[in-house]
Amino acid sequence: MELQEVCESLLDNADMSIDLSAYPKVTLDILVQGTVNDKFWKVVFECGQVVYMDAEFDDDSSNNDLFMVLEASVKETIKSKVTPAVQHRMDGLNDKDPVWKVHLYGCMSLTMVTTRFNWQLIELSEKEYEAAYA
Repeated sequence: MELQEVCESLLDNADMSIDLSAYPKVTLDILVQGTVNDKFWKVVFECGQVVYMDAEFDDDSSNNDLFMVLEASVKETIKSKVTPAVQHRMDGLNDKDPVWKVHLYGCMSLTMVTTRFNWQLIELSEKEYEAAYA
């Protein structure tokens, strides 16, 4: 499955945890609710060098909570197409170097720009899936 297809088909109505412990590296673990094609799934976004982050949490949330994701998108672009206010944080990059804009919306709104992005689609066993919600 391609990333855009994963965002459009699996990450609508999913649950996400966010790990900020190694900031500016941010890891998002996103659990797909229920089964898709009779399998349980988890998607991991690893944003290796976040240069911009805007997160709006509900008043009674903490970053240890699971957040419902209703919409997700990841777009690859280049440094020169990012707003000038963020470009200065990427002085080590050339204007044509790739960067990624990550946006998730649901119980929280999260927008990030990162210079390193990796993702994984991981099949979970039923036990792993149930443990994630324990």
